[in-house]
Amino acid sequence: MDQPVSKLRTKKSRSREKQANRAATKPPLRKHPAIGLLIAASLWLASVLVLVIGYILQKQWPANQLLLLAGDSSLLLVSLLAVGIYMQIVRPDILKQNSRLLALALICLIPLVVGRGLIYFAESGVLLPLGTTIFLLPFALPPLLATILFGGSLGIAVGTWSTLAFAIMSGRSFTVVMAGVITTVVTSSIARNVRTRSKVVRKGMIIGVAQIACVFAATALKEMPPDITVVIHQAGACVLSGVLSAIAALLILPAFEAMFHITTDITLLELSDLGHPLLQRLAIEAPGTYHHSLVVSNLARAAADAIGANSLLARVCSYFHDIGKLTKPEFFAENQIRRINPHDDLPPSMSTLIITAHVKEGLSLAVLHKLPEPVVKVIREHHGTSLLSCFHHKAKSQLEFELDQGQSGSGVSPQKLNEGDFRYTGPRPTSRESAIICIADAVEAASRSLDKVTPANIRGMVDDIVLQRIEDGQLDGSSITFSELVEVKKALTFTLTNMLHGRVPYPTNNENSGNEQSKDSSSKDTVDQKTDGVPDKHRQQPAPQQAVG
Repeated sequence: MDQPVSKLRTKKSRSREKQANRAATKPPLRKHPAIGLLIAASLWLASVLVLVIGYILQKQWPANQLLLLAGDSSLLLVSLLAVGIYMQIVRPDILKQNSRLLALALICLIPLVVGRGLIYFAESGVLLPLGTTIFLLPFALPPLLATILFGGSLGIAVGTWSTLAFAIMSGRSFTVVMAGVITTVVTSSIARNVRTRSKVVRKGMIIGVAQIACVFAATALKEMPPDITVVIHQAGACVLSGVLSAIAALLILPAFEAMFHITTDITLLELSDLGHPLLQRLAIEAPGTYHHSLVVSNLARAAADAIGANSLLARVCSYFHDIGKLTKPEFFAENQIRRINPHDDLPPSMSTLIITAHVKEGLSLAVLHKLPEPVVKVIREHHGTSLLSCFHHKAKSQLEFELDQGQSGSGVSPQKLNEGDFRYTGPRPTSRESAIICIADAVEAASRSLDKVTPANIRGMVDDIVLQRIEDGQLDGSSITFSELVEVKKALTFTLTNMLHGRVPYPTNNENSGNEQSKDSSSKDTVDQKTDGVPDKHRQQPAPQQAVG
């Protein structure tokens, strides 16, 4: 009777395995390619609907209205396919994120509706003449939003498609195409590193001034003498369009960030304020960790600048990467002011659980304080799956001692001790900024245990830490390259050498200043006080980066 039951169980288990494999290979609904195609089709249909509304609002319908509509719709569809191919080349990751595609579709659609309204009022005689109104169209709004949210490459894609749609709505005007192309290129170029809201408005003014070149070009193409008044009005419309587009972008950005969970540099800069409640708690309850985070932020910023990564993101994430230590700050070396190490009375396995738990505690605090996703990601990844070598070595030493004393009944040899029990749960760093913080965190901790702070020792320490991270596979999931790691090591060495520079001992206010022996004694006391700040156990550790936390 057991055999049929065993076969049935085997059959069911295999069936469950097949279902699990299919579920693992099948993309979730929010990432399914069909949803992305549906979003693109919806954008095309919505733009066609805007064109239809424009035809309906015209006082005199053209006889070949259906033919014109078919031609315009086909042109929009072909341009949309071309934009999709361009995105596949420059940003294939965006095509796999349907939420990002939906955000891009809205960025294209909102200015299209606004532009259609402006053209209708101009044709009705409510606003300025159509020749001036076309320069009021929000050419800069789509590329400005897309560049701030996703980067300059997508700003060009979105701006180009929107320009073509504006041109079709305004009677297939070549002037509109020229104005839109100039605006798109300039906007995608100057809005990539915008980090403050005031800069957005200034960039809008620059965009408007650049668009004036199109006014002069359009005026020169006319055969009749130019009307100075019209040229002035058109130039003013260009500047007004750029400024209003910038203001509209500032109003729309918070909604897009909240709806699609996007973190811009503007939000990161606001988050870099050291008055954040979590950082204030860290400064009071774990001052050693707070200072460690500040030093790591400086190291990470310098390294990120060296390889062209997002230095602002690296700096802000460094501030918050160790907030989980607020739960048990006294268990981490940098907060043990009285040199009382609670790990001396704990087994290595328990110490490992306490130390690795600061990652989970940090994630909980990050969610509670609504920190953005990039910061949460770095908190989760900044240790990767690295080994807590100090506790692993301590466990092996204890096991060897017990075996020598005949006290261990487990039968496990020190060589077969499970190394995975003494590792962080991960995941490993998946971005350049996360990899930089992973290295900078270890470098800062290791620098505290150097006996002699010299450029050569610092360089050797940084090289050893980076090599260890590479050999342990901690950087395999990030996009950082070996050539970039060379620049990272140079930046870390240079920055850390300047941070840890030495000083000449200050003379003491001793009445017997003429006594040479007194001078020598005071100088020796000064040096002793400086070296006394580093515990002996830190200087004796063979691998400084393996220090607790």
